[in-house]
Amino acid sequence: MMVLYAEDDNDDFDFFSETLKSVDASIRIVNTKDGQETLDFLENDLVLPDMIFLDINMPLMDGKSCLKEIKNRAHLRHIPVVIYTTSNNPQDREHCMQLGALDYVEKPTSMQGALSTLTSLVKGNNFRFQM
Repeated sequence: MMVLYAEDDNDDFDFFSETLKSVDASIRIVNTKDGQETLDFLENDLVLPDMIFLDINMPLMDGKSCLKEIKNRAHLRHIPVVIYTTSNNPQDREHCMQLGALDYVEKPTSMQGALSTLTSLVKGNNFRFQM
């Protein structure tokens, strides 16, 4: 299984990656740095990810614009997208959910919080990977 995480901050990506590997070491994690790179990856890679995590605040194309593009493309709209961000703005949450996000999650600051959140997302009721 593969997870794509669009995140321009290397420390945030490393923390996410380490935590997700604790949930399931077999998950392949791909990093893109902005929304445009994410769309380019999705259009050019032969294998699509099973799930996408998007940060909102990224250069070139932000997460909301990228989410909108993903959900407007018939061959991509089936991929579950989670907004994974530091923004606690209710308007951001509402807008992303209207655009078709599976969930909107404020980035946990502790390893235990991140582990609990990611476990719930990848193994919980919201979405189940086919193992």
